[in-house]
Amino acid sequence: MTQKEYRKAAAQSEENAQRTLFDKYFNYVYTIVFSRLRSCASREDIEECVGDVFADVYMRFDERRAFEGDPTGFVGTVARRKAADMYKRLTKNKFGSISIDDEEAAEIEAPDNTADTVEKKELRGSLIKCVELLGEPDSTIIIQKYFFMRSSTEISKLVSLTPEAVRVRCSRALKKLRETLTDMNISL
Repeated sequence: MTQKEYRKAAAQSEENAQRTLFDKYFNYVYTIVFSRLRSCASREDIEECVGDVFADVYMRFDERRAFEGDPTGFVGTVARRKAADMYKRLTKNKFGSISIDDEEAAEIEAPDNTADTVEKKELRGSLIKCVELLGEPDSTIIIQKYFFMRSSTEISKLVSLTPEAVRVRCSRALKKLRETLTDMNISL
């Protein structure tokens, strides 16, 4: 949906234009917000942030100085900024700060598990590539179920399948994924 298309749809019905924008960019915004907030926020906080992103997009999208063309970059920027703001707000008092001149600073050790961290990151990257190789809608089902912790009913609405079909495809996709990982000598 371009700026022109949005304005044209908004001229007919503002609500329908916003619904179309929401439907098109919801997964994109949710992924950005979830990846930033998953370590510190509840599901409700994440959903609230997604709602704030769309409220901000709706308010600013139709301004006179707006651009022509695809708004994906604009929506992504708003999502990243809102997620960063919420992250700062949620973690503001969780982590205490220590002055580098303080005696306690000398007692803080570097993490010993750097090798583990790198290994986990590589494993995660390999796993994501294998999931993407499953193709659609299997990759979407696996990501929504195990990354976003969504139920079969919620996923069924996203991929236009019944909840039963989602469960069957999920089990088959997991079997394929297991075989692919075994072929790559990766065990979880």
